[in-house]
Amino acid sequence: MNPEQSLKRAGVAIPEIADKLFFSIREASDICGVEPHVLRYWETEFKHIRPEKRSGNRRFYRQRDIYTLLKIKHLLYDLNFTIRGAKKRLMSADLDTLVERQDSQSLLKQLREELNQVRLLLE
Repeated sequence: MNPEQSLKRAGVAIPEIADKLFFSIREASDICGVEPHVLRYWETEFKHIRPEKRSGNRRFYRQRDIYTLLKIKHLLYDLNFTIRGAKKRLMSADLDTLVERQDSQSLLKQLREELNQVRLLLE
């Protein structure tokens, strides 16, 4: 599953992301809805964010960096993780296992439907 689908499954609103190779720090901050200084700070805290630096130490983010930033924002702002907790979760699991939000009732309902389909096949 690609990062965009994983984020959508987690209930994260994905803004429109232009189809281009690199994004400036201003464009990345506008897409993610945080200030550029927050992105620079996250870059020091999370090794997952690795923008390319060019002349004048200007940062250019790839699409995968944007999705990682959205994932971090979701952990910190929506799920109320601390920086330390978000680091641990990013290192220990992929996004699907990290932010799945199915409650037990919907999971049980899905399982019940699948079992009924199997029962019908066996009859």
